[in-house]
Amino acid sequence: MQMEENGMFEHRIVELTHATEKDPNNTDKLYELGRALESAGRFEEALSKFESIVLLEPEDHESIHAVGALNLVLGRNVAAISSLTKATELWEERPEYFVDLGDALYRSGNVQGAKAAYETALPLALPNEEICERIRTSLMKC
Repeated sequence: MQMEENGMFEHRIVELTHATEKDPNNTDKLYELGRALESAGRFEEALSKFESIVLLEPEDHESIHAVGALNLVLGRNVAAISSLTKATELWEERPEYFVDLGDALYRSGNVQGAKAAYETALPLALPNEEICERIRTSLMKC
């Protein structure tokens, strides 16, 4: 099953790569390609696609969030904090943006900032029990 899934990802990645080569300013296809690369565990390549989108559309909060989240995965906390802060400023009602910002702040040693981000996320997350549990777990660390 895993090999079959990987083959589907790779086929989709090739397909989307061709589409973005034909139209490098197609941010929808770049976004799809970034997500496919991320799903395949190719984080550096995915990050590059989302950064390309942000250059084309500087207010694209989803791509800015993706840049932050991928930098967090890659252990680049300063870059993650910068992007995630911008994402929360552009779209203040997305609890996952604040949770990811909290995680980046916590990993960088800013426990108070992390706690504030988690506390901001909690009322936004209701009634989503999955993200609320993630927030509660994170708050226990602070």
